[in-house]
Amino acid sequence: MVLLLAILAAALLVIGVPFFVSLMLPVAVALSVYLPHIPTNIVFHKMFGGLTPFALLAVPFFIFAADIIVRGTMARRLVDFVLCLVGHLPGGLAMTTIVSCTFFGAVSGSTQATVAAIGGIMYPAMLQAGYRKSFVLGLMVDASDIALLIPPSISMIIFGVVTNTSVGALFIAGIGPGITLALAFMVYAFFDSRKYKIPTRPRATLAQLLHAFLETLWGLGIPLIIIGGIYGGVFTPTEAAGVSAVYAIFVEVVIYRSLTLRDVYNVAVKTATVTGVIFLVVASASAVAWLLIVSGVPQAITAAVVTHVPSPLLFLMLMNFILFIACMLIDPISVILIFMPIFAPAAEQMGIHPVHLGILVVTNIAIGSATPPFGVDLFTAVSIFKVRFSEVARGALPFVGVAVIVLIIITYVPDIALFLPRLLMGIK
Repeated sequence: MVLLLAILAAALLVIGVPFFVSLMLPVAVALSVYLPHIPTNIVFHKMFGGLTPFALLAVPFFIFAADIIVRGTMARRLVDFVLCLVGHLPGGLAMTTIVSCTFFGAVSGSTQATVAAIGGIMYPAMLQAGYRKSFVLGLMVDASDIALLIPPSISMIIFGVVTNTSVGALFIAGIGPGITLALAFMVYAFFDSRKYKIPTRPRATLAQLLHAFLETLWGLGIPLIIIGGIYGGVFTPTEAAGVSAVYAIFVEVVIYRSLTLRDVYNVAVKTATVTGVIFLVVASASAVAWLLIVSGVPQAITAAVVTHVPSPLLFLMLMNFILFIACMLIDPISVILIFMPIFAPAAEQMGIHPVHLGILVVTNIAIGSATPPFGVDLFTAVSIFKVRFSEVARGALPFVGVAVIVLIIITYVPDIALFLPRLLMGIK
């Protein structure tokens, strides 16, 4: 059954059939062939059932907030503040990009929004400063993927829904790995800039730093609302998404006056379109996951793993390898919806913490999204910066190597992910 699903989906994708149809149609065919006693119209029930979890309501709100920020001036103010902090260091502009992407990830949770907002500002500035074009493109793509680990994260929401894991715990757990990945990129940027003798910028004065901080102060309120509100028990992650969207509108329309109500309406229309596309994929992949569960695939794999894989660490390394390959070829949300019903039960049997598992999955998605040949963020960069795919791919590979090293470290040292949830939320 699995082979039939894979062959049909691949064939449909090759001939240009939309992705959600390429997932849904093979399910109906496989159901007719292998489980003819089950009516095929149940596929549609399972698709709509995949959209019922309350936590999914957070997705359009976070997308809406991200789009509001991209259209406004919050991203520019954030970059100016970070530039005052680290711009004078060797590789200062590269570090500014990395730190800005990390902060912006805490505001938007979207890699595409991060590439558009930060890349639109830093890409021409870094080229003008003497950085190599391939380096800049790779940096933009890979640094933006830190947004998947820093809360809020749409991928974490999907993982939490599929595996019944606390989204709040996943959000808090992503902070440590996200900072680790950002620091690793900064170290690489430091040595690369020293190697190619990139000139440094003058150190910002205290007055300039204070002015930049005050200019971006309102924007820094969003991560405080999300993390502080969830940790303090004020609201759930879904409610935090709604509050962050309202706050972003208030700041950009009332405080900064960078957007009008007409602009907000246009952003809302765009958000509705993007959300519709995402939810079509979620619904179709939910049907695939249901069919795999009904056919007993997760149970068979769990039994095989428990019997033949000698240690949880080896299982995680094997899972990392499979997800790394899958994330290069398949939409990240579909990877979670299709593979987690298979891997999560086996991980539970081996005593692997579900929050640690979630962070590893999201890290793999972050890496795969920037890895040739089909990493989705590579195509985002091609579209935004109007460059050849080969340039983006060549520049991304060194950063992918750095990210893989970080993934291995997070796999071996789960406390990087679990320390904060244990400290702040009391999880075991």
